[in-house]
Amino acid sequence: MKYLSFTTNCVLILSFVYVVNCANILGYFFFPGKSHQFVFQPIWKELALRGHNVTVITTDPLNEDIPNLREINVADSYSVFLNHEFSNVRRESTPPYKMILFYQEVFVDIFKMQMENKEVQDLLELPKNAFDLIILESHNKMAFGWKHKFDAPVVALSSFGLPVFSHYLHGNPIHPILYPDFLSEIRECTTLVDKVESTYFTLSCWFVVKFLIGPEADALARTYFGNDMPYLDDLEKDSMVFINANPIFSDRRPKTPDVMEFSAILPIRDTLTKDLKQILDNAKEGVVYFSLGTNVRFDHVQGDVKKNIMAALGDLPYTVICKWESESIEGQPKNVHLRKWLPQQAVLAHPNVKVFITQGGLQSSEEAIINAVPLVVIPFLGDQPLNAKILKSNGMAETISPKELNRELLRDTILTVARKENYRQRAKELRDIFLDQPQSGVDKVVWWCEYVIRHKGAKHLRSPAADISLYHYFMIDVIAVFILSFYLTFKIIQLVFAIIVGLFRRKPAEAEVSRKKKKKN
Repeated sequence: MKYLSFTTNCVLILSFVYVVNCANILGYFFFPGKSHQFVFQPIWKELALRGHNVTVITTDPLNEDIPNLREINVADSYSVFLNHEFSNVRRESTPPYKMILFYQEVFVDIFKMQMENKEVQDLLELPKNAFDLIILESHNKMAFGWKHKFDAPVVALSSFGLPVFSHYLHGNPIHPILYPDFLSEIRECTTLVDKVESTYFTLSCWFVVKFLIGPEADALARTYFGNDMPYLDDLEKDSMVFINANPIFSDRRPKTPDVMEFSAILPIRDTLTKDLKQILDNAKEGVVYFSLGTNVRFDHVQGDVKKNIMAALGDLPYTVICKWESESIEGQPKNVHLRKWLPQQAVLAHPNVKVFITQGGLQSSEEAIINAVPLVVIPFLGDQPLNAKILKSNGMAETISPKELNRELLRDTILTVARKENYRQRAKELRDIFLDQPQSGVDKVVWWCEYVIRHKGAKHLRSPAADISLYHYFMIDVIAVFILSFYLTFKIIQLVFAIIVGLFRRKPAEAEVSRKKKKKN
């Protein structure tokens, strides 16, 4: 009986035990932007909570008490924004090659600063087998050097779209008419002008990355990861990629098995402060929430834009909560409450919010959709202009170009969106589409991360299109064979026809000669 009791107890204990294969994971999320980091934070947190040993290089650490999570804080990278002017980098005024080169210049400055960090330098001293998986932000080509450093598989994450050259490396179609690049600000090529513009943009970006950015990034990466490193393009194409997308913003491009989409539906992290909650609760007439995100600063905005914005907000019959660089300004209207930082998700979730004025970043747009809040979009840079077009075409937003912005236009546009119920109704319909997902984005990415670890890189998912040259991809050799075959066939037919014609011409001539000979005789 004692033996049976001991056995029973062992079985009961073991029934509550499951095997966890803990992996050593390195995360590198380089871009100093809170909205970008918010997409990645739940992923590295969930991996740590599942028992993996996670080391993360980040500009925005969680600073939570998770025993097997180590965060290397590189928040000083935010200082890079002081040396670069983002607000005027728009497709309408900047050639595509200059736009791409500008972003690469910023990425290089950030990368250099972060790689010189003491804790990052210590990571570079670790042995080659120190990590089983590397997770990184996909837009920094130099970051793929970590794959060579630790000889580990890579899962690359994008907090918004994927540029044309990355699609090309993984074998995805890069047809400029069907799938315009997300930075081109073209959603669909409906006119000849759109087609020419998209083709020009796609080819410009492709050549710039291939022949300028690629070699420069490769040379810089070798200074940190070693001269024996394979070319960065080869490391990038040998990775799995996740793109933060959803049915509203997806470019609907068919993708190879190693490129997937996930939806970064984020839970509300922050709560309203007591004074902010009081402002929202007491605003019975409604609230207008104004925020241009973290990368567009009012001290970068030129001309009278700041004055016009504040004047327009003061004209509104609503309470206005506004993210600004300071808590107060000269001539601040009584209905406007300024804050340097706001818990955006918590604000948007409040029922009194009638309109959200935004720059159109993907994360802000998604948070507005989730909370069914109509938008007025003032797009400045990156993917914002395209997002603005998508939101407007879907009926939940109106857009204003920064160049056209004035007091009357902003005021009237806000009032239109706030007062017409069709904008909010459409926002609710888009919310239902957005949230109708079989699996959360975090669960999807984490599952595939563990899949990549289990199958040592999951190379079986790699498309053969990633390993062939443009010469073979466009079947130049096959086309040449067909052309040569048609040419030879034509020449043979031409020769046979000439012979036949010659034979027919020769017979009458011979008959004429024969007839003349008979007459002489």
